[in-house]
Amino acid sequence: MEIKAFYPEDIATLASRVSEVWKFDQSPEFTKVFCEYLVRSNYYTPQFSLKLVDEEGLQAIAFACMPGEENDSEAWLQEQLEKLSPETKKYILRSSAYIKRTDEELLKMMEAQPHAAKLSFFFSRKAGYGSLVLEYLVEKLRQQGVEWLYLWTDSWCNWQYYTHHGFDQIGKGLLPEFSSDNEKYYYYLFRKQIG
Repeated sequence: MEIKAFYPEDIATLASRVSEVWKFDQSPEFTKVFCEYLVRSNYYTPQFSLKLVDEEGLQAIAFACMPGEENDSEAWLQEQLEKLSPETKKYILRSSAYIKRTDEELLKMMEAQPHAAKLSFFFSRKAGYGSLVLEYLVEKLRQQGVEWLYLWTDSWCNWQYYTHHGFDQIGKGLLPEFSSDNEKYYYYLFRKQIG
């Protein structure tokens, strides 16, 4: 097992792994494009983007970014939208709007905290591997003077993981566009002092 930098050429592999684990109730077309968009929208620089690989390949990742960093995910998404069916395009746009809106809310909270970073993407296929790559990333952030680590997640993910690993929940909101009468869908905002 080895932890090393994640590079743009790893994006397609990670998107495929994500689609295997996160089963969306949408078309294969949606799943393929949306999973790659999730990776691209949260990837900023190899310095704070790590992957854990073992003999079976990529198993876990942890990405972080600093406020104000940008990437090319929106340009990539615009290119993809031109190729999609109208129905898939509608769901992708709704989902990407949710991601942008939640990011903006979290980044606004981070403004009050100097020396903060955002855990932009965290994924693990094997128990224990996520914690290893996250601990490694946190140490790299500490070495750069980061004192606070912020993140958001939602009902689709194991959001309780963060409360069990020292993060404080600092916000929660209902997502009516993804909720139904039978099941409510929430997003959660967290932070943890790391320095």
